[in-house]
Amino acid sequence: MLNRLRDTVSELRGHHTLTQDINGAVASGDHDAAAVFRTGTLAAALTESGRDARGTEITEYVDRVIAADGNATRAGWLHRR
Repeated sequence: MLNRLRDTVSELRGHHTLTQDINGAVASGDHDAAAVFRTGTLAAALTESGRDARGTEITEYVDRVIAADGNATRAGWLHRR
């Protein structure tokens, strides 16, 4: 039981940090990030459909960045750890 709680807290922290990074990208004018990311922290961390949606959004975002820029440099913030 304690391990499940610890895992859930870890998931929430990770997705919260990712959501903050997404919000930062949107605030800095990244129109692709604004267009793609819709899944909230709680849904991404606590539900299977939210987790899957967040994964799909990340893939779509990287694909859009590569199509627009010719490389994935702008998506580098996704690999901040």
